Amino acid sequence: MAANEEQLIEVLSVLSESVRYRILSLIASKGELTAKDILSEFDFTQPTLSHHMSCLTEAGLVNVERRGRFAYYSVNKDTIDFAVSGIEVLKSGSKKTEKAKDVSDEGVKDLKKGKKKKKKDKNKKKKKD
Repeated sequence: MAANEEQLIEVLSVLSESVRYRILSLIASKGELTAKDILSEFDFTQPTLSHHMSCLTEAGLVNVERRGRFAYYSVNKDTIDFAVSGIEVLKSGSKKTEKAKDVSDEGVKDLKKGKKKKKKDKNKKKKKD
């Protein structure tokens, strides 16, 4: 299976969880939210939200920007474009168009960079312990 297909499957599997889809929709409607803002809209605990946000960020669906004590979440539009182009391929029943291929290739590169960074961060934590 190609890297693009694996990444698309990962993104779609994260979105298949209804709570995560609702969180992503909420963030998209507001543009940018903190965890506190998101939590006020749902009936679950902060650790549960943390788990869902981790899944969304690891899949590249959500960007996180830390400002002071707060983390601000926004939708990663490149990943959304990547997922849409992957689904459009199913709709058309043909190979990817050049535009869709370019978007998905960029999205995979960006997502891979994010995953490599996460792995490095985890290794740093292990060394400190």
